[in-house]
Amino acid sequence: MVMKMNKSEFLKKFSEVSNYDMDTCKKINEVIEDNSFIGKKNKEKLVGDLMEKLNFSKEEAEKIYETALDIIGKEIKEKIKHPFKDKDKK
Repeated sequence: MVMKMNKSEFLKKFSEVSNYDMDTCKKINEVIEDNSFIGKKNKEKLVGDLMEKLNFSKEEAEKIYETALDIIGKEIKEKIKHPFKDKDKK
């Protein structure tokens, strides 16, 4: 069954994949929510914000961006492939 990914599920998945503690993941999520993933300039801004606000290196900030994009992309892809699957079983 495919469920909609809410914020807490995203944080849990991000924490598992990135090995950051939940507090750090919440701070990262705040930066992500303040930015958009679409476009090169937005990626640069998001990476810059992660570096500035959370003191990450450029490499680590880009890794965080790619990890978050991967998690969100997989959920979107699954939702497109199976748009009504989460409504089938209640």
